[in-house]
Amino acid sequence: MWHKNDTKLPQVIFADERTKPYGTANCRRMRQHIFTELSPIAGDLAARYVKTAERSSFEQANHELQDIYNQLRIEDLNLCGDSEELFQAAKRFAEKCHSARARAQSPIDAYQACLRIVDHYQVKRPSVKDNDLEPALNRMCCSRWWYRRIQILRLRKIETIARNIELVNRLRGTYASDYTIHVKRKQKERNRLYLASNFVSNQNGEIFSLQNLADRSVSNPAVRRAELMTRIRGFEMVANYLEHVGEFYTLTTSSRFHACLHTGAANPRHNGTTILEAHQYLTHLWALIRAELDRLDIRPYGFRVVEPHHDGTPHWHLLLFMPDKHREAVRKVMSHYALLDSGNEPGALKRRFKVEPIDPAKGSAAGYIAKYIAKNIDGYKLEQDLYGNDAIQAAERITAWANTWGIRQFQQIGGPSVTVWRQLRKLGKTDDPELEAIRQSATASDWAAFMLAMGDPETPHNQQAIKPFYDEPKNLNPLTSDVYSPLTGRYGDAAPLRVTGIVWRGLGYSTRKHVWMPLTAGSEDVTLRSVARDARTPCRTTAVSLGLGLVSITVPTPFYHPEVIHEIPTQH
Repeated sequence: MWHKNDTKLPQVIFADERTKPYGTANCRRMRQHIFTELSPIAGDLAARYVKTAERSSFEQANHELQDIYNQLRIEDLNLCGDSEELFQAAKRFAEKCHSARARAQSPIDAYQACLRIVDHYQVKRPSVKDNDLEPALNRMCCSRWWYRRIQILRLRKIETIARNIELVNRLRGTYASDYTIHVKRKQKERNRLYLASNFVSNQNGEIFSLQNLADRSVSNPAVRRAELMTRIRGFEMVANYLEHVGEFYTLTTSSRFHACLHTGAANPRHNGTTILEAHQYLTHLWALIRAELDRLDIRPYGFRVVEPHHDGTPHWHLLLFMPDKHREAVRKVMSHYALLDSGNEPGALKRRFKVEPIDPAKGSAAGYIAKYIAKNIDGYKLEQDLYGNDAIQAAERITAWANTWGIRQFQQIGGPSVTVWRQLRKLGKTDDPELEAIRQSATASDWAAFMLAMGDPETPHNQQAIKPFYDEPKNLNPLTSDVYSPLTGRYGDAAPLRVTGIVWRGLGYSTRKHVWMPLTAGSEDVTLRSVARDARTPCRTTAVSLGLGLVSITVPTPFYHPEVIHEIPTQH
């Protein structure tokens, strides 16, 4: 752990020596203080200082360095601190909120007082549902909540600064900064160790490591890629069956969103817009496009892929299918909205919106988009990215980029529910011949047959033949092995409903055969039985979510025996 008055760290010494020729003695003392406080990125800050001093003046370099420091040091919160420092800060802020809550005369006063603390440290506010302030107050008084929020703030602040000082581009760190890649690698390793050393048991005494369960779910990049390609191929097969055409579109932002030019040099038109703001802009743009198409009774279907330019600025690729008669209208609408922002700037007509019709004579639509899927997941069967980087390393950087900014890389547009698809693949054989035919199409990974059985590609989810069933979560009492439903979550919210099966013609079918309970790592029960169970016992995979070093298990919830059909309660 480094200390804020320690100027003998190698990176601080290096930064000090590199910037020593510039400015006055007071300038040097100021730089030493900042390099020490922000020691993990001191080398990069020194390089930027020299560049600015040479290009402009040491006064300008001082101003830029001080501005970076002000962004990363919020009073007693140093966003460049190590994990222990950040955790201690989280405890302090939670205690501040706890004290403010205790002094308040009413819940609304307590909420406002805690919000002032949250806003001061620039973390995202907790959401409030149904005007119930208690869960939000509980979150703001929790050090775990604060730690997660601070971690997100830290990476996004540092990544924004790195991008603004030309550390994220094809010449330095493609897609994301080297600092963020380092942090994400360490986090991934912590997650792997956590999953491998923690176990869960079900009501039958079967034991699995969390890693075993994660490897069987879409958390596994290979599984995720395979499922995406299965669905895309299914879309294309349905489009061919319906004699629809395929189009590949690219939507990009205007130059004001881009921190760097294609050469890697700073973009003079960049207005400081962040990566998240650029993605939000494209999301809003697509909402306008879909609304306009809906008014024209046009509902294309397919997939969207979000990926970064070399400087981290997002752009969208869309593979969409539609009747041939709608092709020109879709192009016109998308082009119109894509050019609303700075449509007259140089290069806008060429770059802002691109169209590539899918020609079956030259190759399949699935084959066309496969490289984008692989590039953004694991680099499978690719050698290099657009900028000559190793494909596997590029995929790692893109994944880190998406994770840092909370960007959903892949999204289905139209078509049936993938949640229903996954539930059907867990469902046992049924006596209903129609349902059984749909179940078999899902089990056989035939997305096209599943899609047609659920309705045509334009059928809204609420009108499709099968819907997900949501029920209260179930927990297993470790002392009695009784199954119970918790009324509230950690912070006092109503326990969220979980997907536990499907609804077919008003009847529910369960896909949950087990209820799970976490086990203490290293216990005798785990040691003796986990390996044998993992090797020979089939298991319906639970969803494992990885984020900020924490693991959340979606507990399987049987609301009745899977072979017995029950009427769905009216409230569901």
